[in-house]
Amino acid sequence: MTTIITRLYPDVTAAQAVVAALTGSGHNPATIEVITRDGPTAATDRMRAARVPSASAAAYASAIAEGRALLVVNAPFAPMGTARHAIKTVNRFPALSVGLANEDVYIREDPKVDLSGKIYSGKTFFMSNPYRPMGHGHIFGNNPISPSKPRTSAIRGGAYMSTKFWPGKLLSAPKARDSVIRGGWLASSLFGLPTTIREWPSRDLYTKI
Repeated sequence: MTTIITRLYPDVTAAQAVVAALTGSGHNPATIEVITRDGPTAATDRMRAARVPSASAAAYASAIAEGRALLVVNAPFAPMGTARHAIKTVNRFPALSVGLANEDVYIREDPKVDLSGKIYSGKTFFMSNPYRPMGHGHIFGNNPISPSKPRTSAIRGGAYMSTKFWPGKLLSAPKARDSVIRGGWLASSLFGLPTTIREWPSRDLYTKI
């Protein structure tokens, strides 16, 4: 985020005194500009290039045409506190009022997609060097990701771990069981009497008793 700080002064001398205070306290001179009616291009074009909001530029235009000097500071977000310090510095000097409610405007910086992920403009992207095979098993320069292969065994070659220490199969298909005792005979046969009645007597038998 960048803070556009604008102040209007009676003349260039007053504006340059503020510039000297800003640069003397460590602010970058490249972020400070004084706009007057005398210049290589129109004052409105220079204000637009300095990122002065259109509403503020319209308020300053007539005063600049009359000989006033406009100070414009593009205070960056980093280092932290740069914008706040710049505002406190310029506020120490009396400025002319043009009826603007706020002469400190915050501008959101959108990322530059064409430079995203690059070191410099026109350079290659990070982690995108062309494939270059190297000998002796070196990793650098080779593709770090290889396509996965279907695996059916934990041992290279397809053998199963169970065959390494036991010749037979460790798992077998379960068989149908109809008895809780191995061999198939029923536990009720131990008592000589059936424990489950398979056929109930007729209802007529109960009515005759």
